[in-house]
Amino acid sequence: MFAAVTGYSADFSITASVDQTVLNLSQEFTLTIEYSGSGANSASEPELPDLNPYASYIGSAGSSSNFQFVNGRMSVTKSFSFRYLTAKEGEFEIPPIQVKHKGETYETDPVTIQIVKSAYSPQPQQKTSTPKQQAGADENIEGNLFLRAIVDKTKAYPNEPIHVTYRIYTRVEVTNYGITKLPNTAGFWTEEFPMPQRPVQRKEIINGKEFVVADIKRITLFATGSGTKTIDPLGIECEVRQSRQRNSRSLFDRMFDDPFFGRMVRKSIYSQPITIEVAQFPEEGKQADFSGAVGSYTLKASVDKKDVETNEAITLTVSISGTGNIKMLPAPNVDIPTDLEQYKPKVTENINRSGANISGNKMFEYVLVPRLPGEHRIKPIKYNYFDLNSKTYRTLTSPEIVITARKGSREYVSLGPGLSKEDVKLVGRDIQFIKRVDLTLARKGVFLYKSVIFWILLVFPLCALVGALFYRRHLDHLATNIAYARQRQANRNAIKRLQNAKKKMSEQTQKEFYAEIAKALVGYIADKLNLAAAGLVTDDIEKQLRSRSIPEEKIRSFLDCLNTCDYQRFAPSDATLQKMQEFYAKARTAMVELDEN
Repeated sequence: MFAAVTGYSADFSITASVDQTVLNLSQEFTLTIEYSGSGANSASEPELPDLNPYASYIGSAGSSSNFQFVNGRMSVTKSFSFRYLTAKEGEFEIPPIQVKHKGETYETDPVTIQIVKSAYSPQPQQKTSTPKQQAGADENIEGNLFLRAIVDKTKAYPNEPIHVTYRIYTRVEVTNYGITKLPNTAGFWTEEFPMPQRPVQRKEIINGKEFVVADIKRITLFATGSGTKTIDPLGIECEVRQSRQRNSRSLFDRMFDDPFFGRMVRKSIYSQPITIEVAQFPEEGKQADFSGAVGSYTLKASVDKKDVETNEAITLTVSISGTGNIKMLPAPNVDIPTDLEQYKPKVTENINRSGANISGNKMFEYVLVPRLPGEHRIKPIKYNYFDLNSKTYRTLTSPEIVITARKGSREYVSLGPGLSKEDVKLVGRDIQFIKRVDLTLARKGVFLYKSVIFWILLVFPLCALVGALFYRRHLDHLATNIAYARQRQANRNAIKRLQNAKKKMSEQTQKEFYAEIAKALVGYIADKLNLAAAGLVTDDIEKQLRSRSIPEEKIRSFLDCLNTCDYQRFAPSDATLQKMQEFYAKARTAMVELDEN
């Protein structure tokens, strides 16, 4: 079922359509904009409406053109497809879509869609199979494979940890999966928990059905400010193995109904968006110098020695330990006496992400140097934070530190800020003063031919001459031997073509991207083997490579890249930016490995 509305003129018309008008929450849908008429090919690209209140933009699904000649007249149809993900329940209206053509602006009428809640958030299957196969695949997967975002709280304070676990539920055989869309966590500081390479599976009963469950991603979020914040869905693409269903029930056919002989189906699923209400800190009991730290902490302050001489360095260590956003803990306010010269503190962090919470400690090391003898007192260090258990403000206080400095025998020089304790040097050790006694100086003989510079100047012209002769020979060889010239320039030309492909690495120009990669691969082989690139097909390349005893795995890797390019260029493509980046690296590696042989 779809809805479509049109803007029309004599030589140009525009149609906007969606593949479904009734959608589930967190379901993917496609918005298609189609041009028709003789002016379709010259019209500008459509201006997409803002659907952020109820749907998030995933990316382009590609474009296509169709040309027909009827009774000597040309008819052009051009379409653009864009993928969205529903994010809010209700009935919504896609606003008019505008297109400029010959100085005039055309727009469609609004399209109405309805978004309803669904327990499993099913997604439409990507178009990798025939409609008949597609219907069977969706029928088997529908409700049996979905993704949930499990959050421990939806109301929090700034810097309060919010734990989010992304969990997959399946009743079908998932052989592999990959993350295709990361959640947008703008407005949060994110800490990610390490996950095992192979997710731990367990079983859960949901609505009377047994599902295999696995956690695939865990993160902890710390809101950086108050207000209503939304965490976008996480998207993954699963490879599902399905058994072949046959009408014949012979023994031979039943054998091939075994899942081992089944076909692979790709399925994209998404978690639901999460809305977090971040409240402001309560005003009751809030100190004027509140640091903004939230969690549960302890404070320790100590010096490495308390009885020193003047100009002798001391290290003051302030350590804050506990549970919370350790990385964002601000530095404590330390009141250092004016007679103690201080340097910028050295900050070290130790964060533990292995448990259920983020914990650890943050240390601030100050280098202090007493300039005058006497007793120097470092006042108690106070550090306040908001305690989540009691929902009150707490203040940590360290004891007063007393340092006794005796008159030293050596003078001290300040070396500037930002130094560690080891960088503080005494004048008597670091500087040798000018001696005022008479010195006896005697001239020593200097022999030029014994110096290194003499021999460098003597040998360098000879080396330069030999190098020039070899370079001239190389240029002559390039000018007379075409095969040698092409072979030497093969790598350079391949790199230029790959750079051209990288410029087209986007979902709007994905077909041009794969075309440039194919041109780089074929051109590389043609230059290396002194063959004509035009008309060079995959079979010819395979024969040439096999005739040169190149290892089979390197041949297969190179040919797989060529086959992927052909598929993505001439078949409906849904390649994402991440897939294109991975394929770019794979193609470059294939050429490097082939070049070694």
